Formats: sequence, structure tokens, C-alpha cells
Amino acid sequence: MTIAQPIQTGNLKRPSAIATLKDLADLLELEEEDDYGLLKPSQYAFKTAMDWLLDAYVMMGETFPRESTCTDPVGRITVDWTRRDPKRKVRLFCPSTAEQPVDIYHASDANSAVEDVTAVSSLVIG
Repeated sequence: MTIAQPIQTGNLKRPSAIATLKDLADLLELEEEDDYGLLKPSQYAFKTAMDWLLDAYVMMGETFPRESTCTDPVGRITVDWTRRDPKRKVRLFCPSTAEQPVDIYHASDANSAVEDVTAVSSLVIG
């Protein structure tokens, strides 16, 4: 019996990052649309999410948290994390077109905010 091992690049194990990229790729397998709108993300949203997640992983390494992904009826992608402290949440909104900004939502007991972001460090620190 063979037991699968986490994929390693260099000396870092990447199970959360691999799961995240698989979840993101699975969104491309959705039906095109349903009665409520688009199910499949736009190509722009997919590329944006992929770029941001890969950059975040490079910065975070083994601490990259598990997430959940979903689309909305206009082709955007949302990536949701609950940090180690379950009271802290981070949500990345990847727009369906380049005319819209990438947004990040972060919340804790103390405050919450949605911001347009241009650097992946906002996602990592969030």
C-alpha cells in the first residue's frame, strides 16, 4: 500500500497551497451558468486569484492557511480564510474584469473593513 506524501518544492511542504489551487481549478469545471447567473469564473477572475494566491504562498510558506473558494453570479471569485484565531477572517474578492479593483475584507473582534488592494502583502498581513 502506498501512502501519498505532501508535494514538496525545496524544503517546504505545501498541502494547504495545493488544496487551494485545486479548489480554484475546480471552479473552471462548473457549468457555465444557471438561472441566477454565471457559475464559472471569468478568465480574468481566475488569473487574478491564481496570481494573488501564488504570491501569498511565496510570502507565507508553510503557514498558508486552508481556505474556501466560490464564484458569484457575475463571474467574480471569492477566497475565504479563517486565520489561526477563528475570530479573525480574511476574504479576497477577485473581480471579473480589469476595470474593477481587487478587494480584501478583514475582520476581527476589534474592527472590520473592505479595502481596494494592490499588493499581496495586504492579503498576507490581513
